[in-house]
Amino acid sequence: MTAVALGFELEAVPCPLCGAADVPPVAWLRDVALGVPGEFALARCRTCGLWQQNPRVRVDQLEGTYPDDYPRHLGDPELPRLVRDAGAAVRWALAARLGYRHLDAHEASPLARLWARGSMRRIVETFPPWIGEGRLLDVGCATGKFLRLMQSVGWRVAGIELDAAAAAKARGVTPDVFVGDPGAAPFAPRSFDVITSFHVVEHLPEPRAALARMLEWLAPGGLMIVEVPNVGGVGGRVFGRYWSGLDFPRHLTHFTPATMAAMVERAGGRVVEVRHRTKPRWLIRSARHWLRDRPGHPARLARAALDSRAGGGLVKLALELSLPAARRAGLGEMAQFVIRHR
Repeated sequence: MTAVALGFELEAVPCPLCGAADVPPVAWLRDVALGVPGEFALARCRTCGLWQQNPRVRVDQLEGTYPDDYPRHLGDPELPRLVRDAGAAVRWALAARLGYRHLDAHEASPLARLWARGSMRRIVETFPPWIGEGRLLDVGCATGKFLRLMQSVGWRVAGIELDAAAAAKARGVTPDVFVGDPGAAPFAPRSFDVITSFHVVEHLPEPRAALARMLEWLAPGGLMIVEVPNVGGVGGRVFGRYWSGLDFPRHLTHFTPATMAAMVERAGGRVVEVRHRTKPRWLIRSARHWLRDRPGHPARLARAALDSRAGGGLVKLALELSLPAARRAGLGEMAQFVIRHR
């Protein structure tokens, strides 16, 4: 079946998880984030329960759903403030907690070590443990910001990026950046000790094949870290079609922890840990999408309050205090999956 959405041809495809053909749309949604014209199908597989865009934009037209100002085109690969402003403390934490024994941690003062202990959770969430020979691949590396961060603490890095403009910036970090679909990348099997992929798999037409390919590149004992929006999280439950994680028509697959675990199993791996992440800005973005469609004076006042420094600050503070409970309950806006060979 082929349909049309204002210039884009839509095609029905088998479920990317189980291959079933019975994937009926449950709603037709607009692009509330970037305004790409048309309506796009939110569907759920009757066999495995995977949420997806089906029918979806044809693969050869997907590039047209990304406007020129899409975020992956923006920004230079500078080191994050975490390392620029607290490098000695971070290096001490990495050496003490995550196996980075090659780092010189002696320069960290007692005050720096105290700061590192208080920031240990953030550091552990940002940096993978040191494994094997220190070879790291970032699938969907964009302009190379994460590659530069990992390179700064000793990793030998490589990347894959679909967008040529972003990849050109990433090559300023390392020449070992492949431009194109992950399935076509020429890396040899068992080439990397850690493979990361942040907010990429949901964009891919064949996510299970991409995960299987990534597992081929993973060395024995290696670790794969994949992060995607969690359609079962608090944002998806509260905001529905206005949830920022849907990002129609660019996100083709919408995962829960259960469906990602099932897809990883079929790809040849196993999920050993799920980390839930939630930040106020993700929910605030969804609230803006919802308010934009509300008519009347109360909605205009709410938008103005949310956009003001005082109002936005209060909302952010309230979310900062309440969101840890959602994370502990497994309702994070994003879910990060730690994966090993099966």
